[in-house]
Amino acid sequence: MTRVPAGGPGAVRLVAAGVVANLAVGTLFAWSLVAPRVVADVGAPPGSGPAVFALALGVFTVVLLGVGRLLARLGPRRLLVAAALAAGAGLGLTAAGEEPGTPWLGIGLLFGAANGSAYGVAVALAARVPAARRGTASGLVVGAYAAGPVVLGLVSPHVLPAVGWRACLAVLAVLVAGLVGLAAALAPSDAGDRQRHERVEEPVPWTTAGALWVLFAGGAAPGLVVFAAAAPLAAARGLGPGAVGAAVSLLAAGNLAGRLGAGWWSDRVGRLPALATALAATAVAVAGLAVEAAPGVVLTGLLVVGLAYGAVSALVPAATADRVGVRAFPTVYGRVFTAWGCAGLLAPLLGGRLTDAGGPQAALLWLTVPLALAAAALAVLARR
Repeated sequence: MTRVPAGGPGAVRLVAAGVVANLAVGTLFAWSLVAPRVVADVGAPPGSGPAVFALALGVFTVVLLGVGRLLARLGPRRLLVAAALAAGAGLGLTAAGEEPGTPWLGIGLLFGAANGSAYGVAVALAARVPAARRGTASGLVVGAYAAGPVVLGLVSPHVLPAVGWRACLAVLAVLVAGLVGLAAALAPSDAGDRQRHERVEEPVPWTTAGALWVLFAGGAAPGLVVFAAAAPLAAARGLGPGAVGAAVSLLAAGNLAGRLGAGWWSDRVGRLPALATALAATAVAVAGLAVEAAPGVVLTGLLVVGLAYGAVSALVPAATADRVGVRAFPTVYGRVFTAWGCAGLLAPLLGGRLTDAGGPQAALLWLTVPLALAAAALAVLARR
């Protein structure tokens, strides 16, 4: 069993640091709330809002790949301080900028880099929690990342019209930088020779890392497809405007609840059984959405897809730490996380093309392919 280093902060403090950091930087996923206003006011092309977000996700993934080495050299505290400065600068620059390239630099590069750094540190801190509680810790930390956009989504309709997007982004810059700074104060330092010594480890078998990658990609792809097309999918299944809004809300609520609950449950039943349950639940929900258009079935199916996607997002970091150990986790998980990036870039595009070609039923049934690959990867992990 992996334990928190002697003399270091307790598990509660480690989790608190990860939760606060992710709650702050997860607000990146609320970019769409202000993107149309931002690109219009700075003179950027009308469709550049989603492109800025895509750049931020790309930078996020690339930076996360390097978090393992950065943690060894700087330690969690210094890396979170750097993330706080980058996040505050990126949001502040966007709030004050007048040039078309400002969102690309402020949100795409700086805030995207802050996300990769802060998220990588947060999940690495959760991985340090003893294995018996690691699932709960990972669920809380990745759940906090999903909670930030939920909070902003509730507040923004009332605040944005009253004060404008520039004031909102300026306030958000201060809040995000302050919260990530607080997370840095809670996090351990662990830099220098001691950390490099602790990172001496046996090589991780490529089959283990590869299976984790396939598991994450295949398990996350169905949820990402449904997230990208939730509203048109619900409308295509015959739901009215009010029910379509409820469908999107249920999907998001399921994602958050799945992250928070699945980790806790996996501490009791085991990480791999919990992942197997999430994959099976996704398959059943996708099949139900494909063959039945009754509103109750559609809403329930979207809720289950959200729950299962949230579960996979929380369980893969914990399962990675279980398999490779705390010392190797930051480096290995940075590589595993690229699976999410690939699925996020390709799955919605593929889903849209399949929907155009054969309707929502065809697109949904094709989602069984990545689920089958994920199940095969899970079987490989179980044998090892």
